[in-house]
Amino acid sequence: MRPAVTLRCSSCGRAYAPDRLYNLCPNCSAPLLVEYEFRETPSLRARCDMWRYADVLPVDAESDIVTLGEGCTPLLRSARHENVWIKDESKNPTRSFKCRGMAVAVTMARKLGARSLAAPTAGNAGAALSAYGARAGLPVFVAMPRDTPRSIVDECRGHGAS
Repeated sequence: MRPAVTLRCSSCGRAYAPDRLYNLCPNCSAPLLVEYEFRETPSLRARCDMWRYADVLPVDAESDIVTLGEGCTPLLRSARHENVWIKDESKNPTRSFKCRGMAVAVTMARKLGARSLAAPTAGNAGAALSAYGARAGLPVFVAMPRDTPRSIVDECRGHGAS
């Protein structure tokens, strides 16, 4: 059984159903947060990527998923501190933890009928959006400061983003 999901405004507290596209709260323009109400422990699917958690992610069918193989990144023990572990997110498709969020965001945007995607960035978020937008077949527009590293600009353009 899927958990109940609500979008709640981070400022005014108004709740919205997650069945349409929102950029910001329609009431006050603040960011919306996702709230889950679990009725049981989510099950894990037998796959080695972040979509093994599909029971708590916004997908109804395997065909909804926009993925580049993100997740299942290694957890490494620190050489200096015995009780410190490091999650190596550089093993993700765009070498950043931003892949996880963009995979879900683009999956949901496509599912709800988005015709294009856009975001401001100075780095990894734009690269991840560009890659996942390309995978989903959606045009991507990225706004960057003039001093954005050339490698980020090239990566976004390499995925076809404007």
